[in-house]
Amino acid sequence: MASNQVDIDDAVWDVVIVGAGPAGAATAITLASLGQSVLLVDDQLTRKYKLGESLPPASVDLVQHFVGNLEETDHQTLGLYRTAGNISSWSSEQIDHTDFFFTTTGYGLCVDRLAFDRVLRLRAVAVGASFAEGLSLECCTFSVAHSSNWRLTFRSSSKVQQCRARYLVDCSGRRAVVAKLLGVPMVENEDQLFAYAQWFSKECQDDDQFTRIEAVAGGWWYTSRLPSDNGNQCERLVVFHTDRDLSEGRQAGTQQGFEQLLNESVQIQSLLKEKGYKSISTIRGAPANSQRLREFCGDAWMAVGDSAQAYDPLSSQGIDKALRTASQAGHLIHYALSESAQGPVVLGSSNQYIQQYQQQQQQLWDAYTVQRDYYYSIQTRWLDQPFWQRRQ
Repeated sequence: MASNQVDIDDAVWDVVIVGAGPAGAATAITLASLGQSVLLVDDQLTRKYKLGESLPPASVDLVQHFVGNLEETDHQTLGLYRTAGNISSWSSEQIDHTDFFFTTTGYGLCVDRLAFDRVLRLRAVAVGASFAEGLSLECCTFSVAHSSNWRLTFRSSSKVQQCRARYLVDCSGRRAVVAKLLGVPMVENEDQLFAYAQWFSKECQDDDQFTRIEAVAGGWWYTSRLPSDNGNQCERLVVFHTDRDLSEGRQAGTQQGFEQLLNESVQIQSLLKEKGYKSISTIRGAPANSQRLREFCGDAWMAVGDSAQAYDPLSSQGIDKALRTASQAGHLIHYALSESAQGPVVLGSSNQYIQQYQQQQQQLWDAYTVQRDYYYSIQTRWLDQPFWQRRQ
């Protein structure tokens, strides 16, 4: 995709979206499909690794809304892999088995983020959005005196460019780049959860299509098979979740320590040994704590996806939340822009659309925290351990 060569200097857009992950691309798809001029901007030229995610059957229709009919498209091209259900060992040593066969779709999805994100960006461009990569937002200046509310300054490796926009959307993930520039603080982090990941590989196919979760004394494990374009090779992602400041956090960051912790698991370790998997990467890490902005939106700006609020991976809601809230945000922004015709858009707290989005985000956060706290509270086997003590 040669879209990183798009010249944005002195251009004017209805909406500029900062961040081109699932939330950013889906917001761009929604707005461009509704006839708004959209610039989708990402600061990366080369995509780094992204931890995969499993989606429940209830999310399949939402994914199809943005990428098309899954029955008519090669799943590997989309970065998707069908999952058959969940196998977990959580509240007790007993194994809980959830089979997706009995759901409406009959399957869930495992997502290869790099491939899936690329498909969403291509879809955004296909419906009319412009995409520029390798540009970092340095400054955003708001003014109601100008027909376009925002003057935005972006820096690339070679130059500085400026453009204008009537509306600004923060889809930069946990970094919340726009919110930081606007001085909107995060609510103090409620935990220090961190995800330590390693990829494993084996020759020949692995017919196991179940996502697995296992609670242990120092945290919890997750593993799922990954989509692969190599028919003779099968890959699996294994992730350990614990608080970064605990001894297990320091241990999991090293190859030897990760292996020692993995040997303490029952379900995950036995699966890897039984299938003959070998590690193929160094340990990678990513924040996995719960966090949210104090305000989700303001005058002519809105935060969507993880920029607004980021969830513990135990919820399996990251991509679903990104796509669902992107659709909601895109429609609400479109309504506001349409009402304001060609003039500046000021969406203060009295605006019906900003109120609706703010309320939706607050309701999502409230429901999420109740669910998260419940699932952590039902695990009572290691209440003498710091990780679990903190979550009671």
